[in-house]
Amino acid sequence: MKILTYDPENRSLIIRLYAVYWLGYILLFSLIQGLPGGDFFMALRNEWYSVLPKILFVTIVVELLMPRLLFRKKIMAFFGVYVVLILVFAFLQRLIDNYIILRYYLTFWKIEPLLSAPVFLYNVSKLQFVVTMPIAFKLFYYLAEERNKVQTILSEKLQAELSSLRNQFHPHFLFNVLNSLYSKILSKSDDSADIVLKISDLLRFSIYDVNNKNISLENEIDYLKNYIALQQLRFENQLQLSFSVYGNVENHSIEPFLILPFIENSYKYCLDENNQGWITIAISVTEEWLVVKIENSLPEHFNTATDNVSSGIGIANVKRRLELLYPDKHVLTIKNEALSFFVSLKIKIKDGSN
Repeated sequence: MKILTYDPENRSLIIRLYAVYWLGYILLFSLIQGLPGGDFFMALRNEWYSVLPKILFVTIVVELLMPRLLFRKKIMAFFGVYVVLILVFAFLQRLIDNYIILRYYLTFWKIEPLLSAPVFLYNVSKLQFVVTMPIAFKLFYYLAEERNKVQTILSEKLQAELSSLRNQFHPHFLFNVLNSLYSKILSKSDDSADIVLKISDLLRFSIYDVNNKNISLENEIDYLKNYIALQQLRFENQLQLSFSVYGNVENHSIEPFLILPFIENSYKYCLDENNQGWITIAISVTEEWLVVKIENSLPEHFNTATDNVSSGIGIANVKRRLELLYPDKHVLTIKNEALSFFVSLKIKIKDGSN
C-alpha cells in the first residue's frame, strides 16, 4: 500500500484535503453556534471572518514546526515555540472578534477586554481543537514513512547479505569441481572430457541461476543429478550411492543451491583410507513440504569429538540463508554419529512459489 507523503507530487492532494478539512470545520462550528439561536448564516459568516488566523496557525505548526523541530527530535524547542504561537494567534483572534465581528456584525454583544481570561482561553482552546487533527495526521504519515524507510533499509540489507552469501558459495563450488577435473587430468583419465562437459553444464546452470530468487524444484533436482554424476566419475563409482526422489516436483520453486552444500559435504567426508564409503540421498515432496534426507558414512578413524563435519563454509552458508529466506518455515536436523553423518532438511513450500 502506498503511503501518502508530503512531497511536491502530493501537494495538490494535500491542498484538497486541507480545503475539505477547513470547510468541514466551518460548517461544524456554524451549526454549533448558529442553530441554537436560529441564525446559522450569521454564524457561518462570522466563522469565515475568523478562519484565516486558524489556517495560518495550523499551517505554521504542521508544515513548518513539526518537520523542522519535532521530527528532528527538538521536542522542547517545538513545544516552546508552539506555546508562543498559540498565545499570539489567540490574541490575533481576539482582535478580529472585537474590532470586526462584534463591532460590525454582533453589535448587540458586549465587547470584552482583549486579554479577558475566559474569552482568551476560549480562543486558545479553539485553536488547540482545530490543530489537533492535522497534527495527528501529520504524525501518522511521518511515522508510516519512517517505518517504510526502515523496512526498505532492512530489505536492502537482506538482499545485500543474500547476494554476498551466494557469491561466497559460488567460488566454493567452483573450487571443488575444478579439483575433480585436476585430479583426472593428472591421472590422464579418459573421463576428463566427460567431466569437462558436465562442468560446462553445471557452470551454465549456476551462472544463470545463482542470483535468481527462486528456481523450479525440478531444475534444482536436475542440477543435483548432474553434480552427483560428476562426483561418481571423479570417484570411479567406488562410492555406494542411493539417490531417490518421491512425489511431484513440478509446480514448486526453491531458493537455488540450498541442498547442494549438504551433498558436497557428504562426498567430502564419506571416504575411508581405502576410498570406500556410501551416501544415501532421499528427496520427497508433498503439497506443503520439501523433505531432504542425506546420510553418509564416516571413516572409522574419524573423531566426532574433534572433527565437526558440519563446520564447513558451505554448511554455515546454507544455515544462514535458511534463516534469512525461510524463517519459521524450515527445520534443519544434523546428527554427527560415530560412523555416519545425517542431515534432514524440511522446507515449507507452496504450489508455484515458496
